[in-house]
Amino acid sequence: MGQLLKAPVSAGPLGATVLVVGNLVSWQKTGRQVPSLPGFYFAAFHDVTQSMLQLIGPDLILSALMGDDYDVVELARKLSDLGFRGRYRALTINLPNPHIILNEVTAVAPQVDFNLFDLQHDFLK
Repeated sequence: MGQLLKAPVSAGPLGATVLVVGNLVSWQKTGRQVPSLPGFYFAAFHDVTQSMLQLIGPDLILSALMGDDYDVVELARKLSDLGFRGRYRALTINLPNPHIILNEVTAVAPQVDFNLFDLQHDFLK
């Protein structure tokens, strides 16, 4: 199963705390190491709980659009059900119709501040 891998208790260089939700087991099986960065925490979808959110107090949650055992809608719904009202961003690359995903997530989790972060458009340009 997944595990919460955490950085030192201090916040990151910008004073923010970020929770990255992903497939930790898959990452590690492919030989990729989960980084240890100040202010960053890493967790599998099923490990995200209300007590984890209270303990970490993330300023931002990041994930891919889809994982092996979840998608962005399921994670947004889970975060909403757990009382999370902060920023959640899903990482994408050049989606043809991003408004479809934005509308679907907003419909199931209107109190979560959700948006897409297009790595090609928002980061590489």
